[in-house]
Amino acid sequence: MAEILGSPPQLIRLRKLKFAVRVDGSYLWVLGCAADLPDTSCQHFLDHLMGLFCFYNGPLGQAYEERLGEELDQAWEKYVRHLQHNTSDLHRIFSSLWAMDKTKVDPLLLLKAALILQTCQRALHVLAGCILYKGLVVSTQLPPSLTAKVLLQEADPKGPPANGVQPQEQESIQLPPEASCLPQGVQITPVYLLEKEAAALRDFPLEWMARSPGGAAAASAAIAHRPGRMPLVRMVLYVHRVRGLVLALLAEECFAESEGSIQDVHHSSLASLNGLEVHLKETLPRDGPASAKSSYGFAHYDSIQNVLTTNFLPAASPQDQHFLRAVSLIHTDFDQLPLASEITVRNASTAVYACRNAVHETYFQQLGSPLRNSGAPNPRDNAFTLPTKAKQKLLKHGVNLLL
Repeated sequence: MAEILGSPPQLIRLRKLKFAVRVDGSYLWVLGCAADLPDTSCQHFLDHLMGLFCFYNGPLGQAYEERLGEELDQAWEKYVRHLQHNTSDLHRIFSSLWAMDKTKVDPLLLLKAALILQTCQRALHVLAGCILYKGLVVSTQLPPSLTAKVLLQEADPKGPPANGVQPQEQESIQLPPEASCLPQGVQITPVYLLEKEAAALRDFPLEWMARSPGGAAAASAAIAHRPGRMPLVRMVLYVHRVRGLVLALLAEECFAESEGSIQDVHHSSLASLNGLEVHLKETLPRDGPASAKSSYGFAHYDSIQNVLTTNFLPAASPQDQHFLRAVSLIHTDFDQLPLASEITVRNASTAVYACRNAVHETYFQQLGSPLRNSGAPNPRDNAFTLPTKAKQKLLKHGVNLLL
């Protein structure tokens, strides 16, 4: 097909399935998705899967040369399971992160989370990080692509082994004898970043590099170039779990060898993390997203932060299927029609209004018993009132469609 088309195909459609395809040297990455998933979403999922594998295992060819096939098979199962079970149908359409609804949390708690990250950032070799709570992003200093990869840590219910290092990583990460027993709940894992990702992080926290004469030199030496392989920068991921709360920090590789830096991060954040976890548990609604759902449903996608805000439950009910189908169709149309800014779709039982600008897409559905659609334009059809209702109802969710 590459010879016929002049370039490798990126998407192959069959009747009930579609396959996103990427060529990587002598390897093919292929991901099969349901036919009703938007094309762009299927391709984004494959990109995310590729990113997860390389982040935790390094270049594809190198990983298959140096590690057992059974071990990599288990890794694939873990990544696919994470994509399947840690996203709702709406999140799959947008390939988005699941962030905490900031309208339900005391702003002081969000400020506290941001301050915890800033405090950790002052430790030698620490670059940036994020805080997660029960699969939700509370606060992050990382770009969306890295935050999405770090979210895999929240999905690990077993937690770290006694000494904090995964068995397959015992030989690949060198801890000094005095630091071999990490603090309780702490795990350090080697990870790999793209050069541009590493450069962006190193440009962000200049504070510790300014204090460390050897900081810049150590950073540049961490880049591993191998012929025919993707150049990746080896770093480490510090993860501290406090019940449902996760602190994840990206740091230079030498951080794992610095007992002082590890202890600085742990001691400076432990009390604050415990307090934040208690307050979040007491503050967040116990009934989850359903508490915000009343006579309407909505989804608001921020394409810059890659975050989705919605009042639909993670598991879609039969009544939600009309909304999901409409969102999938309109999201595809928006991708193919860059000049379109508003679209309303209607069937016999419901209507969905959507609008978008350069950075946001918003979808709104009025629930209840709508006027039946006779097939001819009807001035009393509630589909014509959806734009006004969306502007009014979504203000309390922090979504402003009036601009």
